[in-house]
Amino acid sequence: MSWIVQECSSREAIMARLPQLGEPFLAMFESLWEQPHVPGPVLELCRLRMAQLHRSEGDQAQAVVPVDAVRRAALRDWHRSPLFTEAERACLEFTEIYAMDALAITDAQAEAVKTHYGDVGLVALVQSLGVFDGLQRLGLIWRTSKQEA
Repeated sequence: MSWIVQECSSREAIMARLPQLGEPFLAMFESLWEQPHVPGPVLELCRLRMAQLHRSEGDQAQAVVPVDAVRRAALRDWHRSPLFTEAERACLEFTEIYAMDALAITDAQAEAVKTHYGDVGLVALVQSLGVFDGLQRLGLIWRTSKQEA
């Protein structure tokens, strides 16, 4: 697989070498931000928190949706910070467990997300987290210096 990453400095460049995989996957990533069930800024907080947990500096530096610098800085301490809403907290808690062990997500954590975004919102969040997780892990495996979605 070294031929895939050879002379590529970004995840986008690597995906371009794999058009049958890369193009649909990147299109799916873009579609996450267009769905109406979980707001883009909430998804961005979840994507950033997952990047922190994965220690993916490239993904942490990226800004798909603008997030206030103060909230971005407080993200590591989201559970104690007054800067986050209850809906955001529910999604961030879900994200943390998903990033560590998706099978450990409790019914209560899923219900907390559904309280704010409904069943469809929970599904949208789970799908989004799957894409974020996959892209971030690929970036870490491929050791891309500049990780773009």
